Amino acid sequence: MPRTLIAILPIVGLLVACGGGGNSSPTASTPAPTEPAPTVLPSAASLAHQCTAPRAGTADRQGSIDTEKAWVRSFMDETYLWYKDVPVVNAANYTLAGNGNSVLQTVNAYFQALKTKNTTASGKPVDQFSFTLSTVDLQNQQSGITSGYGFRRSTLTSSLPRVVRVLYVEQGSPAQLAGVTRGDTITSVDGVDINDTSSAGIAALNAGLAPTVANKTTRFGLVAANTSTPRFVNITSSQTIAVTPVALSTVITDGGNTVGYLVLNSFGVVSAEKQLIDAITLFKNAGVNEVVVDLRYNGGGYLDLANELAWMIGDASLAGKTFEKLTCNDKNNLPFCNTTSAFHQTSQGFSVAQGQTLPQLGLKRVFMLTTGSTCSASESVFNGLSPFMQVIRIGNTSCGKPYGFSYENNCGTSYAAMQFKGLNALGFGDYADGFAPHCAVADDLTRQRGDPAEAMLSGALSYIRTGACPATPTAADKGLVQQVLQGGDYAIERSPSEAVRIVRGVQWRQ
Repeated sequence: MPRTLIAILPIVGLLVACGGGGNSSPTASTPAPTEPAPTVLPSAASLAHQCTAPRAGTADRQGSIDTEKAWVRSFMDETYLWYKDVPVVNAANYTLAGNGNSVLQTVNAYFQALKTKNTTASGKPVDQFSFTLSTVDLQNQQSGITSGYGFRRSTLTSSLPRVVRVLYVEQGSPAQLAGVTRGDTITSVDGVDINDTSSAGIAALNAGLAPTVANKTTRFGLVAANTSTPRFVNITSSQTIAVTPVALSTVITDGGNTVGYLVLNSFGVVSAEKQLIDAITLFKNAGVNEVVVDLRYNGGGYLDLANELAWMIGDASLAGKTFEKLTCNDKNNLPFCNTTSAFHQTSQGFSVAQGQTLPQLGLKRVFMLTTGSTCSASESVFNGLSPFMQVIRIGNTSCGKPYGFSYENNCGTSYAAMQFKGLNALGFGDYADGFAPHCAVADDLTRQRGDPAEAMLSGALSYIRTGACPATPTAADKGLVQQVLQGGDYAIERSPSEAVRIVRGVQWRQ
C-alpha cells in the first residue's frame, strides 16, 4: 500500500512592506451574497478528477474550477473532523481572477475558508493545521530531500528588532560547509540589514532567506552566540539537501548514570525508522538506564514511526496495549477511523524490512525535551506512553495538536484536512493548548544540542541526579538568559506540512 509523507519544505514566513508579517493569506474576490449550503451534497467520488487543467497520464478529465471547488466542499463534508462546524461560504467568491489565475491558490483559498472557526480554551483556532500543497511537491518530498541552504531558523517577524537565530544545521548541507552553526544570529542578507523596513530591503530579505531556485548564492551576515563580532559567509542554495531525522544519538555518563541522548527532528522521513532502530540498539548495547529524547523542533510525521519509538523506549509490559485510538466524525468511513493501534513490536517497512523485531530498552521512565515547535506525532509519543510509564517533559509547552489525517489528492492538489483525533489508552486527547512541561527550561542557543551544559539537556540530567527540576535561576541569571536568548523559546520556521500526524494513505491517487 503506498504511503503518504509529510512535506519537508522549509517555507519561510515572508515580510511585507506595509509592516505585516507571515505568508500572504488566501483571499476571496469581492464578496457576493452568501448562499445556504445545500442540504445534500454530491459525493466527492462523483466529482473527483474533473479538473480545470487535466494532466496527461492521470485519471483527470476536463472539468472546471467550479467542479474542483465542489469536490473540496463534498470532501470536507465527508471526512473533516469538524464538518458540522464548517461555515456557510459562497464558493462563487473564490475565482481564478481573484487568486492570480492560480488553480492551487484558488482551491486553497476556498479550502481555508471552510475550516471551522471554533477556538480552544486559550483562544487559539482549533484548526490551525489543515492545509494544501501541490501533489508534485508532496511526491518530490517523499525521499526526505529538501531545498534551501540547509539551516533551520527561527520565525521571521515584522516587529523590530527582528531576532533571527539559526536553530540547527543539516549535516553535509551548504550551510554546514560554510561554517553556519546553531546559535548564529542572522544580521544581514546580501548586504541588507535584517531590520530594514523599506520595500526594496524587504524584497531582498525575502529573496535571500527563501530561495526559489537552486544555485542562488547569498551573502549572510552572522554573529555567533556569546560573541559580538560579525562575520560574513556566502552560501549557495541547493534543491537536493538530504534530511537526517536522527541528528544525534550519543551516550552520556553522568555520575552513576548511563544516559542515552537522542535528537530527533522529524518522524516524517522514511529513513527515520532505520536511524531510530540504530540509535536504540546503540543505547541498549551501552546499557543505558535513562533516556532523554530531544523533540524540541520535531513537528511530527508518521504515526507508525512515533509508535515504534514509544515501544522501543518502554518494556515488554506494553505488548498488546493501546498506543493510540483514532476517532473520526460520525460519518467518516475511512478504514483507519475509530480503530485502535497497539504498540508496534516489529518494524513497519519504512526503511527496514517489515516485520523485524524492534529492540527495547525496558525503561519505566523517559525524559522528553519539548518546545512550542514539538507537535502532533511527537506529542503522541508522550501521550501514548504516559498511561504506562513516567514521562517527564523538560522545556516549554508543546504546540497542541492531537489531530491527524491521510492526504487526499485531486487534480494535482493534495489536501490535508484534519480527519481524526488521537486518544491514548485512558481516552485522553484533549491537549489542543499543548502539554505544559514538568520543568520549564529555556531553549539554550548558546550551546550545541548534546552539550551536557546546554540548558534543556542539563535540566534533564539534573532531574535524573536529584529527582527534581533544576533550581530556579536567580534574578541576575534570568536577566542574562533573557539577554542571551531574547525570550528563550524560538518558534521554528516551517510549513504546515511539517507539523503533522499522518496515517499511511488509504489510497494514492494522482
